[in-house]
Amino acid sequence: MSKKEFRPNNGTRNKKKTIVIVCSVFLGVVLCVFGTAALYINHMLDKIDYENVPGEEGGQSVVEVSDDNSLWNNNILNILLLGTDERSDEYSDNARSDCMMILSLNRKTHKMRLISLERGIGVPIEGQEDDWLTHTFAYGGAALTLKTVQECFELDVDRYVRVNFNSFEQIIDAIGGVDIELTELEAQGLNGEIYTNAITKHTVYEGMNHLDGYDALQYARQRFIDSDWHRIERQRNVVSAAFDRVKTMSVFEWNSLLETALPLVKTNFTKAEITSLLLDAPGFTSSEIEQMTIPAADTYGSKETSDGRSLLDLDWDTNIQILKNFINS
Repeated sequence: MSKKEFRPNNGTRNKKKTIVIVCSVFLGVVLCVFGTAALYINHMLDKIDYENVPGEEGGQSVVEVSDDNSLWNNNILNILLLGTDERSDEYSDNARSDCMMILSLNRKTHKMRLISLERGIGVPIEGQEDDWLTHTFAYGGAALTLKTVQECFELDVDRYVRVNFNSFEQIIDAIGGVDIELTELEAQGLNGEIYTNAITKHTVYEGMNHLDGYDALQYARQRFIDSDWHRIERQRNVVSAAFDRVKTMSVFEWNSLLETALPLVKTNFTKAEITSLLLDAPGFTSSEIEQMTIPAADTYGSKETSDGRSLLDLDWDTNIQILKNFINS
């Protein structure tokens, strides 16, 4: 008796064809989705104003960082956040960086730390006498401010993000405002009831207030009611409140935010680096921001410039150690 050749029946063949077709369609859909997402991200990131990018034409060099401490080899990424004092969409090369913070991201534990640098810190400037840290921007732009922070604090920080007063206001409006708790003194100042340097458009009250971009900027700028030390705490409060708001935004709100915010940002990150950071972003959504100010209490004195201005004269070794312990804890 001869053996019969086995042939699958039509039903089996049809099922296999169906599976192949379904898998092909699914794979095609996945590739289209990822392709569209990649195009969208690329389109959005093209809106950023990239400047001083290392390795690119026109990029300004800063302190060299060894391969062992390169941007992507470390778990901890430090970013210098700069707020310059222009009050229009235009950026200038001789502005002052009235707001200077270090945002430290631990990409392994997803801890976030925000450190304010007091603008009156006395620092060396090549070809000049010691001057305020805020004035380094006027002497050499973001590259010099970044280099000064690197060298003075012996800190691995190679990238910065810069906005100005006007862009800050627009970004806060783009996220729908921020919720800020005001003290009685802060509310009195913002309402113009006592001598101050910043008054809100809307009446505010002691306790929790919802502030739009303009009013949030006035809150962050206010210092005559107490001191510059309190002012930089208020700056951090706005950043923290903005982060809390962003964490709750929908996809559609995110799209609107990116359309508004990205063209207002200047940075020396590369587009590829930002894309890599975006992959880490979901891990930070449940994190809280830990905060501090440098110099720490009782770690500085004062000295004068030749024109009589007072500089904060830091105990550098102590502050460097405090900063590193806080970032690495």
